[in-house]
Amino acid sequence: MMLLFHVDVVSFHIQPSAITRSLSLGRKTRALRKRPLQAQQAKSPPPSPDLLIHWKGEGIEGYSMQFRHIEFKGALSAVMGVSFDRTGLHFSDALGYNGSAEMPESKLLRFNQAMQYVTTGGQIDQEFMAAAVKRSSLVHAVYEIVSEANTYEGLAKDALLNDAFADMRPGEANENSTWCVRVRHYGQRSDSEKEKRYGYRARSLTKEKEALRALTPLLKQFGGRVDLNDPDCKVYVFDGLTRGKALLARRMATGPSVSVIAPNTRICVTNTPLCPIAAFNMCNVAGIRHDSSILDPFAGSCATLLAAAMIEPTCQTVAIEIAHDGLVNRNDIRKDFTSRNLTEPVALIHGDCTDAVTRHAAREAIGNKSFDLIITDPPYGIRESKLAVTPINELLRGMANDREAGSPLLAQGGKLVCFLPCQDGEDFDSDVLPSKDLLDQAGLCVELVKEQPLNEKLSRWLVSFQSIF
Repeated sequence: MMLLFHVDVVSFHIQPSAITRSLSLGRKTRALRKRPLQAQQAKSPPPSPDLLIHWKGEGIEGYSMQFRHIEFKGALSAVMGVSFDRTGLHFSDALGYNGSAEMPESKLLRFNQAMQYVTTGGQIDQEFMAAAVKRSSLVHAVYEIVSEANTYEGLAKDALLNDAFADMRPGEANENSTWCVRVRHYGQRSDSEKEKRYGYRARSLTKEKEALRALTPLLKQFGGRVDLNDPDCKVYVFDGLTRGKALLARRMATGPSVSVIAPNTRICVTNTPLCPIAAFNMCNVAGIRHDSSILDPFAGSCATLLAAAMIEPTCQTVAIEIAHDGLVNRNDIRKDFTSRNLTEPVALIHGDCTDAVTRHAAREAIGNKSFDLIITDPPYGIRESKLAVTPINELLRGMANDREAGSPLLAQGGKLVCFLPCQDGEDFDSDVLPSKDLLDQAGLCVELVKEQPLNEKLSRWLVSFQSIF
């Protein structure tokens, strides 16, 4: 049998796609396997990681790295139907810089955390992991680690023993699935022209041939043909990572292509549109689920609701925007949804969310019920910075009034997720975060806060409030 072999040594970019087709082709859903440890010691070593996650890079330093874990955990908790703190994930760096050149601490951190091991405890089904990845804007791809060994021969042997690719054999569910193998070798450059650094993916024909020969006993059992361009199943060999052993992995899923709702692709765009990554982060921290009802009371051009519709097509969304159609055209907003085959908002309300009549119209749009989630990016320009009462505080006062009147805007157990600006010289806790008295009146408690620097004088904080009643 002749085997074709592909080694990826050029680019870190991974084309986004839906859940890996090997899953959709009938691969049995199961919990991520617990691989047997080698010789057991008197004191048990830490659990081996189940997954390898490759994060998307940052265009601007400090813009998104701090949101990676909370977005992914939020997405996973939503698809699993569990609370945020019960996802049970542990992350550890898979890359480690050991070059001779000086590197700023921030750059070193970004480099080392570009890929991370994930330990799940073996209790999370692949179906859940793949679904969480598919909606997480900061994930390039996630790989299931099927074997770990000091040699390529050991990788093949372990994979055969644990039946990691049994579904690819003739007579099994994915016997006709196409496949390819890619090798990613992280190591030092062999030349002396530039600095040697851990993490450079060097091409070595010797290693390629070595890996091909070693994996042949495993690969020759696959029933389908090789496809180097668009295979159903992608098999990866990772070498030179921080655990010191080679890994054999199977790509489970890739993250979404959030650029399809970027401001420069939309018909309706405001002066300060929210970027897709920020919109996805808020939606995942909020934990959008099947049939969630969602309100954006400061909707603008509806970036948050576009992200919500991409994540969960069954959700019911309502937008409130004070600007008239000359500034924010609601017909153009609807076209931004329909042109992408996304579920339209059930209502685009022209009004002020601090007005009780407007909030009542929002509840009427979903059958006179309270919303499961409120997700919004309140205005925080020059005008808002001079207001005695900030937009978020005005909203909370309205929510407090509705709650007292017996018509709460947010359902019990629901979440309000928003960005709050903090300027140079302000203290976030005392100057920006709503007071405890106001939160108590609105029936809310702070669940999570995370800072995102925008420039030297302004940052914004992602805040999640939970409705406690």
